[in-house]
Amino acid sequence: MTSVTFMHAADIHLARPFAGLLRSSPELGGLFRRAGYQAWERMVSVAMERQVDFVVLAGDVFDSPNPPVRGRVSFRAGVEALHAAGIPVFLALGNHDPLRSFPEALRSLPGLHLFGPDPTLPGSGSVEATQGIVISGASFETAAVTENLVRRFRRDQGIDLAIGVVHANIAGSTGHVDYAPASLDDLLAVGMDVWCLGHVHTAQVLRRDPLISYSGATQGANPNEVGPKGCYLVSVSDRGDASIDFLPLAAVRWEKVRLDVTDLKSIDELLPVVEETCSQLPIEDGIEAVVVRMALTGVASDSLREQLRTEDDFMDMLSERLSTLPVSVIPGSLEDTTRATAGLDSLANEEGFLADFIKMCHDAAENPEAMTDLVQEIRNELARRVGGKHAEQAVSLLLATNGGSELPNLVQEAAKLATDTFFELLSPRSTR
Repeated sequence: MTSVTFMHAADIHLARPFAGLLRSSPELGGLFRRAGYQAWERMVSVAMERQVDFVVLAGDVFDSPNPPVRGRVSFRAGVEALHAAGIPVFLALGNHDPLRSFPEALRSLPGLHLFGPDPTLPGSGSVEATQGIVISGASFETAAVTENLVRRFRRDQGIDLAIGVVHANIAGSTGHVDYAPASLDDLLAVGMDVWCLGHVHTAQVLRRDPLISYSGATQGANPNEVGPKGCYLVSVSDRGDASIDFLPLAAVRWEKVRLDVTDLKSIDELLPVVEETCSQLPIEDGIEAVVVRMALTGVASDSLREQLRTEDDFMDMLSERLSTLPVSVIPGSLEDTTRATAGLDSLANEEGFLADFIKMCHDAAENPEAMTDLVQEIRNELARRVGGKHAEQAVSLLLATNGGSELPNLVQEAAKLATDTFFELLSPRSTR
């Protein structure tokens, strides 16, 4: 078998309208609409620069069953450019762009192989990309497929490299509709050498041998889709060894930051903290802007709380300050999850679950016998979750740190962290 390099992408969602974002912020809405097309154009350019052998798309190229003209034109231009470079495209459709409504004019584009619903049919479901390398794919016929499509696949004998392409929810991934549900064991049972998956918007490698991966979305669509977005470059050696590299494509990134305001007294002190935190965000080449959701945490002073409540120009000041960073950072929202000034000691004097918890932590930090009991509880809980061997290793490491003298400090830190989290989850939130 000859070595091969190909691109695996999915969930491009061309022509996503971003209607809600456009209503709340026309500037951000327009920014993300353009970024969706930029990601596709970048993918095409990178595929040609890397001179890949072919491109595999695992569904949801379009955001809707009947994409608008701009989406269709953009897709056609990309496929035509790849075809001119001698790079074929293999496409299995997903729930957003099912086969039944896929634009007729795009089905027979030169260089595009559109998979049908049956991956075992020669031609429509299974095709030889190059000598000895067969790609099998299954497209969604309709938008809501609840059948396990993976069980339709099979690997033919005498193939050097078998690649499967499907849009599916593997192992019940949360946060995504359970379309074409399948398990990892289902994938392994087919015997493919490589699985290229779509539907889950976070890039992840489920298994290295055989190689099973979600490429994730090429551009983050909402504030929950944080971090780098792009595609995978897959290389398979002449010995059949597969390697995978992530290629960032997104022009705009969503991020979330938490800012502890416990020691801050005013907005004047808060502004440089926000700027410093945002300047430390890991930003890859090609990013033109980062949209950040900020959450204020910890114990807020009365003066800071009052300024945040009354200073209407705070977000404008923040935007101006962050726009001067090397990559423009746009504050998407500011969420106040702080609590009013109150130390652990004063909270311990109150009544209820939280007070009891803080008293228990204080007791463990000051009473050696109580600390011994707490360590044993930790050991038992770890054993239940990760097994006795790993539990013993973790506890031994804990006790070995300065002879265990750091345990009281660790308990107090844990009490503070748990208390902050408790108030963050239960306190009323204000968002700008």
